[in-house]
Amino acid sequence: MDKLRFLSIGSGSSGNCYYFGNHTQGILIDAGIAARTVRKNLKEIGVDFNQILGVFISHDHVDHIKAIGTFGEKFRLPVYATQKTHNGIDHCWGVTQKLNGCRKYLEPGEAVQLGDFTVSPYLVSHDATESVCFQLCYKSHKILVATDLGCVNEDVCQLVRQSDIVVLEANYDAEMLQKGPYPYYLKKRIDSDSGHLCNDATAKVLAENWHDELKHVFLCHLSKDNNLPGLALKTVETCLYESGISYGPEVNIVPLNRSLHELVEFDIL
Repeated sequence: MDKLRFLSIGSGSSGNCYYFGNHTQGILIDAGIAARTVRKNLKEIGVDFNQILGVFISHDHVDHIKAIGTFGEKFRLPVYATQKTHNGIDHCWGVTQKLNGCRKYLEPGEAVQLGDFTVSPYLVSHDATESVCFQLCYKSHKILVATDLGCVNEDVCQLVRQSDIVVLEANYDAEMLQKGPYPYYLKKRIDSDSGHLCNDATAKVLAENWHDELKHVFLCHLSKDNNLPGLALKTVETCLYESGISYGPEVNIVPLNRSLHELVEFDIL
């Protein structure tokens, strides 16, 4: 039976990379993890790197792109990003091998077909050169991947309402951030509309846009210093309960590990 497979290889400020695929092909979202680590982790779930059709880049911060030169130039994978993000990649100090012939350009709101996957980027608010979230469509599944955003716009809300699988940032707990050791300027940056999404904001957008077809929620990009997986999960569950939203055991809400998370498989309906 055909299954959609999801592997979070890294989710956090140390590096980000997500795999979506089936038994014959797949795509990567972001390239902030060393290529040899990505290849090793994919091999462990039976995926050959030759099965990867392309890499989609959400924005040009180094924890999302530091391995992109290797992916694009050494392994000849097409690298999909907006024009502004490609420009940012060119000027990023953390990308030592620059991209040449592997560049592919995305336009916000316009879909790209790659194998059995349709991928559409939508603009989000984050302090990069330009930032997007992605909607992925694969047969019966619609997936939202929104990894770094300081606030939620109407596109993100609409994509939550359309998706049965949501990967959404829950970066920090507001109280932990304010009481923590970060300097004031960094706290201000994280807490801004172009920074990161806190647990409360994540919980609110899920509660306000919840629907019966939403079956899998993965909380991503959790801060090592300003969040806890259990706290992020409890915040979301409490908000849903207080909003009168009930759901059965078929619904999964899971905080992703900052490093490798276990493989998740979804049936094709």
